[in-house]
Amino acid sequence: MEKAILNVLKKLENNGYESYVVGGYVRDMLLGKNSFDIDIATIAKPKEVRTLFSTFDVKLHEYGNVSFDIDKFKFDITTFRKDIKYKDNRKPEKIVYIDSFKDDLKRRDFTINAICLDSDNNIIDLYDGINDLKKKKIKAIGDPYKKMEEDALRILRAVRFATIFKFKLESDLKSAIIKNKDLLLNLSYERKREELNKIFSSKNKKYGIKLLKELELLDPLELKNIHYVNYTNDLIGMWAMITDKDYAFTKKEKDIIKMVKELLSLDINDILVEYKYGRYPISIVSDLKRLNKKKIMARYERLPIKDKTELEITAEEICTALGKAPDIFLKDILKDIEMKVLLGELENNKKILKDYIKTNY
Repeated sequence: MEKAILNVLKKLENNGYESYVVGGYVRDMLLGKNSFDIDIATIAKPKEVRTLFSTFDVKLHEYGNVSFDIDKFKFDITTFRKDIKYKDNRKPEKIVYIDSFKDDLKRRDFTINAICLDSDNNIIDLYDGINDLKKKKIKAIGDPYKKMEEDALRILRAVRFATIFKFKLESDLKSAIIKNKDLLLNLSYERKREELNKIFSSKNKKYGIKLLKELELLDPLELKNIHYVNYTNDLIGMWAMITDKDYAFTKKEKDIIKMVKELLSLDINDILVEYKYGRYPISIVSDLKRLNKKKIMARYERLPIKDKTELEITAEEICTALGKAPDIFLKDILKDIEMKVLLGELENNKKILKDYIKTNY
């Protein structure tokens, strides 16, 4: 256990609070992977945790978990609790703090995420999570049907963990996911996207996509044309292909998605198309169309200009050269020289452009 993590555990314990590292850090440690997100379960109440670690930038979140950073680690400290009746198939209506660590573990999702570590580096594995790690299996704690119904996001978490670790889903868990699949419609696009991004960016994404199909999740997730997702490592490029829904995209992302969709029906070997859409969308579509990306991007880089702002003459200089005040005529002149420079008919040189304008306008 890293010193920073041990220090946090010891500080809690030295003040009389039973505490354990639980979840992803322990799981990843057993798998030989690095992890910097540290979840600690403790009997200490949020107010007590905040007081103990007041020298750090402590944040209090919904349901009372406390978070702060130390060096490279992000700590999330949660009081032992019991969830009381879930609402909207996502979050508990309320929580009750409890004294039993064993009962706290019951509320967690999968056995591999309920393995714990104490300050003496002892592993505590009440739900046989280590055995499931060895078997490469994702298994729910308790009744999988109830777990998926309580929190529909667990459906995507199950697929995400299976994808990242190349694990199988336990048979009852698979059945529970299929039965509760339509509950995904109740989740926000933002939360669904967070999980799907992790699936689609995984080196095992083809396996993840296979699971989404097998578990009949494509329709409730509103994903279309998902077979294209294998052809690019660019997340926005993938999203452009697989959904028409707004999965909480930013304006910039929406613009890129729109351009990618348009480009798919255009000839990206056309210099005017390359110029209009630019480097990033052209790169994405080269992947999606399985074209020679290196050749296409090299040709793009050889364009005389990438944008009209790169012209070596300004609107003010055009007006001075013609002895005219700014007016609508400027638009036609700028467009004319922009196209001629792009097509190699004019050199992007201030004197040459000025002479051309004087001669023709």
